[in-house]
Amino acid sequence: MSDQAATLRVLRGGKQQDDAVAQTRRRAFAITGGKGGIGKSTIAVNLAVAYAQMGAKTLMVDTDLGMADLNLLLGVAPEKSLLDALGGAPLEEVLVKAHGIALLPALNGSFLLSTLGSTGLRRIMDLVTSLATQYQTLVIDVAAGIGQVQTMFAGAAADAVVVVNPEPLSIADAYACLKVLHVEQKVQHAYLVPNRVLSRAHADEVTARLSALVNRFLDLELTVLPPIPSDPAVAESAQVGVPLLVHAPDSPAARAIRQLAKALGSLASQPATWWRASAQGESR
Repeated sequence: MSDQAATLRVLRGGKQQDDAVAQTRRRAFAITGGKGGIGKSTIAVNLAVAYAQMGAKTLMVDTDLGMADLNLLLGVAPEKSLLDALGGAPLEEVLVKAHGIALLPALNGSFLLSTLGSTGLRRIMDLVTSLATQYQTLVIDVAAGIGQVQTMFAGAAADAVVVVNPEPLSIADAYACLKVLHVEQKVQHAYLVPNRVLSRAHADEVTARLSALVNRFLDLELTVLPPIPSDPAVAESAQVGVPLLVHAPDSPAARAIRQLAKALGSLASQPATWWRASAQGESR
């Protein structure tokens, strides 16, 4: 079942209230969606930047372990990666600071990272847990697909945020992602972000189609968040390697992402730990 009323209530608040919430709330999001090329990483990066701009100390983790690209969206070239951290390098030397956030980068073209087994994945979760205690907000960018790595990270974070496009393949893959998270990770609730839509009616159509599938086949609650419009400024910002909220802060998509951050930041759970208790127990 979709809950848009709660989202609308949150959006009536003011900026001062938003900033106070951002600075005091503890939150952990996994941004996922199944299909590649849907703008998931762009939303993840700009959400992190939005929280940083509201005053929250924010950490991003790239869990596309062998095909990392968040550094390109941020315009940085990390000297070290998660592979070095797993090898014993201090996390402070691996972190990259850019645009007000800290990035724990993976490594593009790394076969070793892309083929980590369960023990290696648990070690990454432990590394993130030890590091995240220094932050108010944790944003995890989950790779495309529904394999072990994607499902573990998407299901382990306190809140799962599923990005969906109007394309039929994106809707089908978003449903597949939700199904796997529900069945394999026991996720009972997820947030839904319609991306690259042409209007509010277009967004409503997308969410209605996906919600109908979820309501029919899954015992899972969906909360629909403010949509992100199709906007040429998104591609322009990626081209120059600067987050949209910095490159074109007044663009339609940038304004929508700030609304998204406001709604999500207020509605999301405040976890006692960075990972859901059930997932944390399964990982040990």
